[in-house]
Amino acid sequence: MDHSEYPLFPLSTVVFPGGIMSLRIFEPRYLDMVARCMKTGTGFGVCAAQPAAEGAFSAPHAVGTRVDIVDFDRLDDGQLGITVEGRRRFELTASRQAEDGLWWGEIAFIDESADAACPIEFTALKQIAAALIEEVGLPYDKQGSDYDSASWLSARLTELLPFDAATKHDLLATDDPLERLRRIRPMVEIENARS
Repeated sequence: MDHSEYPLFPLSTVVFPGGIMSLRIFEPRYLDMVARCMKTGTGFGVCAAQPAAEGAFSAPHAVGTRVDIVDFDRLDDGQLGITVEGRRRFELTASRQAEDGLWWGEIAFIDESADAACPIEFTALKQIAAALIEEVGLPYDKQGSDYDSASWLSARLTELLPFDAATKHDLLATDDPLERLRRIRPMVEIENARS
């Protein structure tokens, strides 16, 4: 087990290993975090955020993904844009908040479950994922796709579907990719029934 302390970025979403995420960085604590990560060649942790108490910063949920910065650019509005790629899921073993509000966590990496072929019962989810990727475009459309992989499909659906942060965290924390698809399917069917 690898225990290391990493800076944490609580968000309203999650990213899985192999996933790509674009972020707009403007708060000083996160600008400092990105500068530190780029200088040292280390990554940081992305976690779904827990609801914040009034006037407080959002705390990270217990499971996240260590990411590496793979691209950066100055945006038209002068803010920093970065693209990160998910590397390894982790569980927080301890966390603390620095004076500037930045969260830090000691993490233990999670061993990934074996991938599985995507059964025919999830064909509709493959179609939904393809439509979402086409709609979102960059950076997803530049990545390789593997709709027959339960790990790949469940990861992309969790990243792209408009679930709340707690649901995304629960799906990220689910080790078995087929179980993740089983949990996603009824949520998508409920949403489609409302449309």
